[in-house]
Amino acid sequence: MRVFLCAFNNFFLAIPMNSVLSLFLYADGEQQGNSVAYNQFNRTITVSLPLLFNLSHENIRHGIVLQNPGNEDDDTAENKVVLLSTAVECETEIPDEEIFPIPKIFNDTRFSAFFCGMQCADSPVLILNSSALVQYAQKEYVCQA
Repeated sequence: MRVFLCAFNNFFLAIPMNSVLSLFLYADGEQQGNSVAYNQFNRTITVSLPLLFNLSHENIRHGIVLQNPGNEDDDTAENKVVLLSTAVECETEIPDEEIFPIPKIFNDTRFSAFFCGMQCADSPVLILNSSALVQYAQKEYVCQA
């Protein structure tokens, strides 16, 4: 699986490339106020991964625009989900045989559904389940707006 790797303090987050529409530099570098924000004007959901994972001390360096499920060819500025993350360190391949399921002990944690697997290395690599994250953000924030 081809992924973009984002480094956090004690782990890496792998974002599958097939779920990414584009990357951009986040020049501001500062955290937004909430972990998830909804812009009613362009119907864009912005998710600050450091804030979502209670890592407010992490600096945001990149924005990652996720593909719009069902509208992969839609390149308009509306209806997007944007992840704000630490620096995208690199793109890499994680062999399928090195991806393991998330241990069941984490099933009751707040964010376990946001990961579809992990790679055990010097620092763990958590593989983002972008569709679960998008569903959560849409359900929690768009429906309330």
